[in-house]
Amino acid sequence: MENQIEQSSTRRIKFPKKFLKIAVFPLSLSLTFFITQMYYSAKLRELKTVETELKKQVERQLSAANTMDEALSLIEGQLSDFDSSHTSLFNAVIDIEDTPQNEAFLIKPFVVPTYKGASIYGELEHRSKYLSKKLTLQNNFLKTFLSVARDKETMMAAIPAVCPIYVSDLDRVGSGFGMRKDPIDSTMKMHKGIDIAAPTGTKVYAAGSGKVLKITSSDDGYGNCIVIEHGYGFVTRYAHLSGFKIKEGNEVKKGDLIGLVGSTGRSTGPHLHYEIEKDGERIDPKKYIKFDLKGLETYD
Repeated sequence: MENQIEQSSTRRIKFPKKFLKIAVFPLSLSLTFFITQMYYSAKLRELKTVETELKKQVERQLSAANTMDEALSLIEGQLSDFDSSHTSLFNAVIDIEDTPQNEAFLIKPFVVPTYKGASIYGELEHRSKYLSKKLTLQNNFLKTFLSVARDKETMMAAIPAVCPIYVSDLDRVGSGFGMRKDPIDSTMKMHKGIDIAAPTGTKVYAAGSGKVLKITSSDDGYGNCIVIEHGYGFVTRYAHLSGFKIKEGNEVKKGDLIGLVGSTGRSTGPHLHYEIEKDGERIDPKKYIKFDLKGLETYD
């Protein structure tokens, strides 16, 4: 009797297989859904993190692009101002006809060519490349400008533009350039310079920088005479001197003492006979004498 009770208490409960299959399927589906949801939730959080970082990077890049745009605009404005102002500076120092005709030296308004692309970065790259080219051209311009300006300075020093005697030391300007009656034989002759009357021993100065080409002495003609070659086609001649203060071959600067007024050679009294040659042709010195050695204007 007891054995029967024990067997009945340990009897297993059996479910039909069909019932088990039906019960397991929803559990499996729920578990799969849960795992999938967890996976995609993690991926979504990861994507949001990436999106946030990308937004920050885009904001940083846009900020950098705006900063670059402002910098480029500033440079473009400065180049534009430079283009509009260097024309007057250039013309004030250098004659246009003497200008080397190259791209770096041509005076053009600054205009950035239109960019046809859609990307802001492409436009910035386009502008930066053009600015780089423009800056190179401007650098070449400045180098050429300085070179020509230095040469201009040398030329201005060489041009015989001052009176070779202090205005305060001369008595008068006698015979001028051109045809005149010769004071000795009274015949009409070409006078190739001007006569500056001054006492014997009055100091005579170089009218421009250059090199003493030759020094001659004669009882006739120019008498004691100094010839200075200035370059740029200019040669000056100082005649009838009573003495020399330089030697042949010396380099002289504008305003250097070179001799003393006298009456040597074919002369009727103490004076300086002064001539200017330009490209081998005698010209009227009054066309070039603009300043006294002190900087005072002497002739119009």
